Amino acid sequence: MSYAQPSQPWRIVAKREITAQLSDKSFWIGTIITVVLLVGGMALSALFFGDDAKQVGVTDAEGAAIVQIAGEGYEAVELPESDLEAAVDNGDVEAGIRQGDTGWELVVSDLESTDQTLLQSISAYVLQTNASEQGVDLGALNAGTEAQVVLTGEQDSSEVGIATIAGLVFSLLFLMAALTYGMQIAQSVVEEKESRIVEILSAAIPVRQLLIGKVVGNTVMAMFQLILYIAIGAVGVSFTPFSELLPHLLPHIGWFVVFFLFGFASLACLWAAAGAMATRHKDLGNTTTPLTMIIMGVYFAGLFTSGTVNMVLSYVPVVSTVLMPQRLILGEAGVLDAIIALVLTIAFMGVAIWLGNTIYRRGLLQTGGVLKLKDAFAKAD
Repeated sequence: MSYAQPSQPWRIVAKREITAQLSDKSFWIGTIITVVLLVGGMALSALFFGDDAKQVGVTDAEGAAIVQIAGEGYEAVELPESDLEAAVDNGDVEAGIRQGDTGWELVVSDLESTDQTLLQSISAYVLQTNASEQGVDLGALNAGTEAQVVLTGEQDSSEVGIATIAGLVFSLLFLMAALTYGMQIAQSVVEEKESRIVEILSAAIPVRQLLIGKVVGNTVMAMFQLILYIAIGAVGVSFTPFSELLPHLLPHIGWFVVFFLFGFASLACLWAAAGAMATRHKDLGNTTTPLTMIIMGVYFAGLFTSGTVNMVLSYVPVVSTVLMPQRLILGEAGVLDAIIALVLTIAFMGVAIWLGNTIYRRGLLQTGGVLKLKDAFAKAD
């Protein structure tokens, strides 16, 4: 009896890959742990970098004027002079400002907690008062005394800081997804070879369709987790002092997602090939090492490259997943640059599909040891 082969069997394989992961407890445990860490990180960010002003005890209006000079991060709390030291000692206020016998005094609980901003504010207030008494225009006297720091190019310090943090996040997300799902693809291929189930599958489904199904299924799951983490991160950031950065970051995050899709799909084909080259699980250490090194290289490139090296690597497929969105944030690259890098990545994906399919097809049924790369291309179809 013969059975009609499905017109698109890769869909069945992809569905099986997705269903297997969704029913795996370790998948949900890992996802929940990551979400908890994200939420916890956002909560700590809001806690430690919140806009709560430091409360400073003062005994008169002049003290309040000094606190006002200190800026928005400080709030004056008027207290009786007899209660000022006790309030500082008990932690009710961060510090206290009062007039002593010889001048102004900054009351602190210990020397290590001395606030330099408050000391400078006291000096500025006294200088302003003395200048006024002597009929001196303090504004004219200080004119031109403050130097501005100017960066070469069109970058500013805030953009550099944002790009650095974004590069770290992009690199970490890519590392987690590429290693986790990549190794999972390779291991599933080896398991099918060890159990000999691959012989049944290859007889029922064309090997190319089997490969496509594995790549599509794992890419869908990787994208699902990536978008989930990004969405949670964006919502979390909206409740922190960094919420004003979101409108600037979201378009570039979108570019990262697009680059990730094609970059990950390219690597997924190669991970499947690495699994097909192995016969047993212990062989994966040898067959997957080149891919692991590539992924670690992308991770470190996102953290440490700069200048010309960063610019050149941002066009290199897979590496561009991390570097091109980072350069877009800095304003060093435009939409045309991103499109060129994306076209190169798609072209590389075509090469990766051909390479992965060739090795996968020739190594899938081999059980006599690790398939060497030169042997994979030397074998006849």
